Amino acid sequence: MTTLSFPSVAVQNMTMRLKRVVAVSESPFTLDTQVFAHQGARWEAEVSLPPLSHEQARSVEAFIVGLKGRENTFTFGNPLHTSTASATTSGTTAIRAESLTTTSAASAVSAGTYFQHGSYLYMVTADKSAGAGTLSFQPPLRLAIANGQSLIFNLPKSLWRMASNDVGWSINSTSLYGFTFACEEAL
Repeated sequence: MTTLSFPSVAVQNMTMRLKRVVAVSESPFTLDTQVFAHQGARWEAEVSLPPLSHEQARSVEAFIVGLKGRENTFTFGNPLHTSTASATTSGTTAIRAESLTTTSAASAVSAGTYFQHGSYLYMVTADKSAGAGTLSFQPPLRLAIANGQSLIFNLPKSLWRMASNDVGWSINSTSLYGFTFACEEAL
């Protein structure tokens, strides 16, 4: 498996969601429900690029073909989700945790801010004031975090793979190329 970098082209539209695995059982008699949240959660996205000239489209075509459908992965992040926040972990945090402790040097972090740890993307779910404190986030941690790890808030990325083996693009009569593709976090 090879990991490619997303080409240097702008994103025109992006739809992003966090898919969860939650079972709900409802009684047909009382309508009472039981809910069981399984551990599964992953980011999914649909990405549309702006119309590209033939010269601009060549790198995107090579990128898409080089992914070999779902075989290879790529790094990608939303260019609008960036922050000047900073945080370093205080203590170790186990895999699947949904919060971690930061050192006293950590900045304030607003809910809705994205960050990267390892090859994965997370979203902060509650405001955290400056200094030592608890940073709550989703989805649950993919990897354990050791003490003293810096989190990446500036243009965070995740590891993705195409959602389908069938990928393509369109070309119109003015020789403009259109690219739209679906992808999902590679776990």
